[in-house]
Amino acid sequence: MVEVSQMSSLQRPLRAGARELSPSHLQLLLSRVSQIPSLRDKYLSTRDGPRQPLTLATLPVLTRNELVAATDELLRGKGPGEGSVVYAGGGTLSRPSMSLLPGGLFVEEVHQVWRALRPGDVLANFFPAGREWATHSFYNRFATHAGASLLPVGDLPEDEFDRWLSFCADYGANALAAPPHLLRRLLRHRAAGHQLPWLRKLLIGGAFHDRTPLDEIGELLPDVAVWQLYGSAEAWLVGHRGPRCAEAVFHLLPHQYAEIDEGRLLITTVGADEAPPLIRYVIGDRGAVVDCPCDRPGTAVRVLDAIGPALRFQGGRVWARELVELALETAEVVGAQVAVVRGDGETHLELRVRLADGVPDDQYTREWIRHRALNGHLALDPTIAEDADRFHVVAVDRLHDCGRAEPPPLVVTRDGEGHVAEVP
Repeated sequence: MVEVSQMSSLQRPLRAGARELSPSHLQLLLSRVSQIPSLRDKYLSTRDGPRQPLTLATLPVLTRNELVAATDELLRGKGPGEGSVVYAGGGTLSRPSMSLLPGGLFVEEVHQVWRALRPGDVLANFFPAGREWATHSFYNRFATHAGASLLPVGDLPEDEFDRWLSFCADYGANALAAPPHLLRRLLRHRAAGHQLPWLRKLLIGGAFHDRTPLDEIGELLPDVAVWQLYGSAEAWLVGHRGPRCAEAVFHLLPHQYAEIDEGRLLITTVGADEAPPLIRYVIGDRGAVVDCPCDRPGTAVRVLDAIGPALRFQGGRVWARELVELALETAEVVGAQVAVVRGDGETHLELRVRLADGVPDDQYTREWIRHRALNGHLALDPTIAEDADRFHVVAVDRLHDCGRAEPPPLVVTRDGEGHVAEVP
């Protein structure tokens, strides 16, 4: 699924956490932030200004660009980043967006409230292990921490998928963890008439939001309990839901605190060992505080759509400008723009390019540009066959300028070419 949205209208700020953070806890977070050069000035006025009660609402919002800069400083030894796991949260090979996590990946905190696995379960982990992604390692550690057994399968070519499902059944697996593209493959496998009598639990989600409709899973796998996590590459795991929770509604994990401000979901990581500390971080999604029909006390957060100019592809958040820059890095392209095309109930992604003089508009050229764009992005995988029909490169004579001097990096096209909207 490809998703994109604009900012919602102003909402009264709401707290989704079960408790207000104490001034002493906030002071601890600020003391850690003050050790990072690029964030020191941002928070210095908060600590040294006029005396006022220190609350979360008095602190500034942390943006993605600020977090990327702070993480880069930590990686270059300019702050307290010892004992951390480094992984590629996104960005491109030339401009990577790296993330830091404590060595335990918050497995213990997640297991306190998310009892997706128990002793006696056998988990087949189909999350990919390569490209510096941490989700595969998280599910491995989570399974063993919960007392379950583990089959760390990893990603699979499509022609080996059925054979490995049989392998999992032979070795007693009753639970499966899968990213969006392999979940879609699993549902196609079941829709084709294949039985999965051994499967009892499905673990989905991670540092992204898997939008696979639960009604589709319920129709094809009615006896399978769905357990889901939600997060982002930078904030890591934020929320959880179980089989009795409403779709897209998540309860906060113990180490996270959330606010809804102007429709934006802001995240504060309350664990003191997070480096760099997240304080009111704009995670990149819109959200709303709601009640969940499950029996867990307290409020929960409904995750809505992504805040532009970002979109969701392959389960993760991708910034349109990153794809544009990757296209422009090839000698064949002199202009580029990402378009989300909606119509006839289907949504797909187009990387629209203006080709350089003399470059032929043929299948080879388009596939080469597509490969460079996907292969050069650290959050995307060019080998996923399921996405072949959802991401195209299209050569055009002109890009939509939406009345601007320069074409925006992302537009949404509805009903063909008739209605085009820029996403700011």
